[in-house]
Amino acid sequence: MRIASFQFVQRNLEYISGHTIKANDQLGQMSSGKRVEHASDDPVAANGILNYKQELRKIEQYRNNIDLANNRLSREEVGLTSGEIIAQQVKEIMLKANNPAITQQERNAFIAELDSHIDEMLDIANSTDEFGQAIFGGYQTDSAPFTRELDGSVTYSGDSGQREAQISDNVKVAINHDGELVFGGVPNPRGDFTVDYQLGGGARETSVTVESAKITDRGSFTDAHPYNIKFVESTPPEPGKVSYTITDGNGNVTPAAPGVLPYQPGAKMTVDGVDIVIKGDAKVGDEIQLSANASSGRGQNEVGVFDILNRAKAWLESDGHNPSGQGEISDILSELDAMGSHFTRVRADTGNRMNRLDNQLNTHIEMDLTLNKLRGGMEDLDYAKAAGEFSQTMVALQASQTMFGKMQSMSLFNYI
Repeated sequence: MRIASFQFVQRNLEYISGHTIKANDQLGQMSSGKRVEHASDDPVAANGILNYKQELRKIEQYRNNIDLANNRLSREEVGLTSGEIIAQQVKEIMLKANNPAITQQERNAFIAELDSHIDEMLDIANSTDEFGQAIFGGYQTDSAPFTRELDGSVTYSGDSGQREAQISDNVKVAINHDGELVFGGVPNPRGDFTVDYQLGGGARETSVTVESAKITDRGSFTDAHPYNIKFVESTPPEPGKVSYTITDGNGNVTPAAPGVLPYQPGAKMTVDGVDIVIKGDAKVGDEIQLSANASSGRGQNEVGVFDILNRAKAWLESDGHNPSGQGEISDILSELDAMGSHFTRVRADTGNRMNRLDNQLNTHIEMDLTLNKLRGGMEDLDYAKAAGEFSQTMVALQASQTMFGKMQSMSLFNYI
């Protein structure tokens, strides 16, 4: 078969050009460190690499969400820890102030100190994250959720929404506790009602306190608060003996005949499905009122942080060294203990959420390493193998160039 000079030259140029392109591609791979730079390099591997990269980008977004959630929960944890400290500090103030020997100047100092703690607590309740969003406002994050009114009361304008962060395909973690729960959900240590003491003067062996007032029979409970417990003379009169009557909000009196139910400290009294336990040296004429802040059918089993603090402040501003005041400070101290425990429980829940974030982050880190290893096996270049292939390509290219040069210079005229 005859091969024309043109065909010979064309074939050799194509061969040299092909090896040159192959060498350049190999150099590019060695420079980038990637075996597959374009889908055409290896279509099957390119599809797998694309899937791995999508998973890696998703993991990166989840890790960013975890960082954001950790920051917000960490700020919340700091606020709750400060709340625990304030509850203890206020309790110490109340214990110091419950001394008949203190002067008015000392009392005023205690009031000022307590007022500053209320401001601190308000600052905690209105704390914000790194983006200026209210931590304890529920979904209402653009403004301060708590406002202190002129009368000293504090109102909540947020909601009970709970924001969540997506930290995995099927896992979400709440990144806040709403203010209604944190600052309005302190379990009532007395049960389901708040107490107002109206006790007479005179010496007593022990202070009169309501140990508990709980709804135990919701089937018969009519929510007819307030319940007014009045201590009356026993019938027939007996020295040192006291009886009681209970009048509900509808005017119903139990028992109908006053003086026939003897008061026994620590014994259970029952009215309208409510069990009441009172301890202490009650006197004829003493009255105790049980009430709730709403008619909800469940009493008032929770009290607010700021209500507790304002009640403590009101006690300091009045003369609490009397039978009524002693009963009230017993309640206040119990509520302060309940407040501190409540902050501790919420903080523990915050810690559990942060542990979940840490566990999920570790899972993402391990998955990131695994996916990168798999992606690298498809995409990354084996330098030792690539260097050998590049060397072979260069040898073939140099050989073809040398042969082409020699063949091109051959002619019959050189042998005539």
